[in-house]
Amino acid sequence: MVATLKADTPFSISPNPNSLYVTPSLRAVIAKARFTIDKRQGLTCAALGDVGLGKSTVLRYLYGEYAAKEDVITTLIPTPKFPSIFGMLKYICSDFEIDPKRSFVTQQDALQEFLLEQYQADKNVVLFIDEAQLLNNEQLELIRGLLNFETDKHKLIQIALAGQLELRDKLNTDKNKALYSRISTYSVLDPLTADETAAMIGHRCEFAGIRNPFTKEAMEAVYIKSKGIPRSILKLCALAYEMMQMADDKEIGPDYIEDTVGEVAV
Repeated sequence: MVATLKADTPFSISPNPNSLYVTPSLRAVIAKARFTIDKRQGLTCAALGDVGLGKSTVLRYLYGEYAAKEDVITTLIPTPKFPSIFGMLKYICSDFEIDPKRSFVTQQDALQEFLLEQYQADKNVVLFIDEAQLLNNEQLELIRGLLNFETDKHKLIQIALAGQLELRDKLNTDKNKALYSRISTYSVLDPLTADETAAMIGHRCEFAGIRNPFTKEAMEAVYIKSKGIPRSILKLCALAYEMMQMADDKEIGPDYIEDTVGEVAV
């Protein structure tokens, strides 16, 4: 049975930081990233992991938190696809409202001057980069160069990366050894446990203001079929919830989960 999901499903896979269920292990991940940013330590690999583990949501959660602070200036690069490192640098500067320059060196100097001014004004500047596994070696070298902007005690810009595990392999090479050594904190996301899966489903229902229609057996089935991967959990729950509504039922049992497995990619 195939159903078309409504736009207002409580189980959307879009990286909405407001609906993030913070597990104890995820709380530790966020705490490490906050340490790097708040203590101005420079670079954090805030969230690394396989596809579907919620890296983008974690990064956007942190971005939203810091964007709301009056003493922090932030920008987010959702996908680092730039024709050149000069293009990437100009993009960053544009978000910080720094005038474009004709050369890479003068643009970099303008950014350094801006960062120093913000530091003197007691403001922290944070750059968030999602899908960071797409960064090439030249772009990683640009990041290393930005981290050279520092005082005797603090980095002038904090950089938080989120990406697939291949980013870890890319950083841990001789070519990027200098940048790898600058990583302050590092977190790899794990799949959810069975209890965390059930808690996440309950959290999503509460966030959407609905009664949780999933039986205990259904939530166990979701965990088994999804292997605890958050995106897969949401896909299964979204379709099962839609199918329940179409059937005018009030409860989702394990049979609904069995019916959805063949209809979604998990």
